[in-house]
Amino acid sequence: MSESINPYAPPAAEVASFHQDPLRIGAIMFKAWHIFCERFVVIACTVLLVWIPCELLSSYMDAFVFGEDELKRSFKFSMFLDNLFGIIATAGVIHVALRHRSETPAGIGQALAAGFRNWPRMWWTRLLTNLVLSMALLILVVPFFYWYPRLVLVDSVTVSERISGAAAMRRSEVLLRGRYWWVTGILLLLTLIICIPMAALIALAAFEIIPDHWLADAATSVAFDIFFAYGTVCLYCTYEALAQQETGPSADSQQVVHV
Repeated sequence: MSESINPYAPPAAEVASFHQDPLRIGAIMFKAWHIFCERFVVIACTVLLVWIPCELLSSYMDAFVFGEDELKRSFKFSMFLDNLFGIIATAGVIHVALRHRSETPAGIGQALAAGFRNWPRMWWTRLLTNLVLSMALLILVVPFFYWYPRLVLVDSVTVSERISGAAAMRRSEVLLRGRYWWVTGILLLLTLIICIPMAALIALAAFEIIPDHWLADAATSVAFDIFFAYGTVCLYCTYEALAQQETGPSADSQQVVHV
């Protein structure tokens, strides 16, 4: 017998089906989870360095500046911090995911450097995206739900392809053209995953296990920020799968990593 057979190798049909269907939602989310776990220390430290001061400031404002009935002001301030400073962590996490298969994966310093380097593009793209979505929401609710799933890849596009603004929005729309319900399914699954720790937090708060203190609120928010980074990695993996599908199967071995 000229060929050796590995009894521990997976069946050929399984290998073939995995490579022939790179856009399976389960495969994308599993890949994102693998990257998130493998690079957890770098991702967590990148998020912590950006979000600890932001969450401390946000919790302080909620406790000592905003009143209990000023939820709108509190939410707007949180969004302001995310769109001004949080995008640094978002770009850094995307860079870590982008470099996960390279010979020299990104470290904490490289992730933060990528975050600051991409900040102008990220800020401009977020501004235009939020403007379009806000106008769609004000006009009618339906246009918002039409555009939001088509623009969820703008952050990944901005970091990976180094384009910004309207160009990044058009690129996200092109990649997701004809895949509205597919990407909506990914977003619904991510929402469901996010709801699990939120439900646990509500239960802990209801039983007064978590101290009613603004520092405890800040610590809890930072923990959620780390957990939400999985969503960032998942959307990057969605972008990567679509980009490879667009350029052909050879793109997987010829992927260009921007640094």
